[in-house]
Amino acid sequence: MQLHETLTLPQSPTGTAAMYADEGYAAMRREALGASAAHAAVTGDPAGAFTVRTELTLPTDGVPDMVRPFVGTSVTVSERQEWQAPQADGSRTGTMHLQVAGTPASLEARMELRPSGEGSVVEIRGELTARVPLLGSRLEKAAVPYVARVLRAEERAAADYAQR
Repeated sequence: MQLHETLTLPQSPTGTAAMYADEGYAAMRREALGASAAHAAVTGDPAGAFTVRTELTLPTDGVPDMVRPFVGTSVTVSERQEWQAPQADGSRTGTMHLQVAGTPASLEARMELRPSGEGSVVEIRGELTARVPLLGSRLEKAAVPYVARVLRAEERAAADYAQR
């Protein structure tokens, strides 16, 4: 199922890249998402190309009822963001790979980070996949609002990060 979301962030593209590369940002995401655990590791430097690997353990109380039998009371989501070096205006492109541990659910997406007024936007376009015979498309449709909710929490965490 296609996913298209746009995040509005208060930092410039350069500040947003630095935020993503700050391992302390994972703790802020954990709090914004109500996650029980969050770990991040960064390879590279946000002044150029860099990769962020994050693992979050999230409660499933917000997932649709039809999904809960597949995931239990929590899920561990492994995320890998790979960002290219910035353009002159700070904009850059990247990819996002999400995998929900123990499930056939994943997300493969392209990301574009670009300036917007005093801040920036991150546009995410990708394919959410649940490889479950007969139920896959229904699970994908049910998961899209949950993914959108998680991304709105990302905006809140970025706002908190900007105020610290």
